[in-house]
Amino acid sequence: MPGIFGQETIKVENLPDSIKEVDEKILKETLVCADCQKNYRIVKPELNFYKKQFLPLPRQCPDCRYYQRFRQRNPHQLWHRRCMKEDCSNEFETSYAPERPEIIYCEECYRKEVY
Repeated sequence: MPGIFGQETIKVENLPDSIKEVDEKILKETLVCADCQKNYRIVKPELNFYKKQFLPLPRQCPDCRYYQRFRQRNPHQLWHRRCMKEDCSNEFETSYAPERPEIIYCEECYRKEVY
């Protein structure tokens, strides 16, 4: 993975756990990814977002955060399933595998449940 390595000015273990402890000085620091060791920086809009949402500073570089989110997506595969609502026999295809714990309803039963 291309990038800059070994030029960090602050280590992951030295980052504050709370965003309340972070000030504008962090914008001048170069951080190191906890996963791939690539260097990255925090930009002002990003810092403002973390402060507004009360989120801690990320410990991973943007690429590793992206790959982590990507791995959480459902696979590009469909499974033939039956509605799990009692007394419903509708069958359909879904991206939720049969071994997953989620309750799967057909569209009609889902709408009745939600609305």
